[in-house]
Amino acid sequence: MLSADENKYREDEELVRLALSGDDSAMAQLIAVAMPIAGAKAAAQQAKNNRLSAEDLVQEGMLGFLSALRTYSAGKGTSFRTYAGTCIGNRIISAVRLHNNTGNYSLTSAVPITDEAEFSAGEQDPQNIMIERERFEDFRRLIEGNLLSEFEKNVLECRLAGLSYSETAKKLGTGTKAVDNALARIRKKIRETV
Repeated sequence: MLSADENKYREDEELVRLALSGDDSAMAQLIAVAMPIAGAKAAAQQAKNNRLSAEDLVQEGMLGFLSALRTYSAGKGTSFRTYAGTCIGNRIISAVRLHNNTGNYSLTSAVPITDEAEFSAGEQDPQNIMIERERFEDFRRLIEGNLLSEFEKNVLECRLAGLSYSETAKKLGTGTKAVDNALARIRKKIRETV
């Protein structure tokens, strides 16, 4: 018989598999797990550096979650929750470090997706799961639709793959400022659309 932790581990692996195959319900459940993690990690970093918006850091954290979803390998001894938490945290820390580097002001000029942030570990009721599912669907439609330019889609794809600003710029044959500007435009379009 499986322990509670082993059962949760297998349940999360199944949710990841289903979400990657297009199951919206599984994706909503994973988002409901990731949002409080991103909110907590963003709040911790925002408390250290209050020039950054917690909402912007949560956005970065959720990009880390999407990256974790795509790169997670079951059977390597790490649960998805642990892996996603690490990816979310690393993405937020990278954003803070990037912000603190001279000349990179992407997060201070970014437009948050939502006007209000409600991130607490206890908010995993069905209504919040549905709200997060709708937000994710809006985000997915934005990426797949014609709202983003081809360059913006390429920048977003590189950043979701975990490439740094300089790696993204090199891959796309442009400068880091162009990457920064594209991400600012993407955030603005997301806010206007979502």
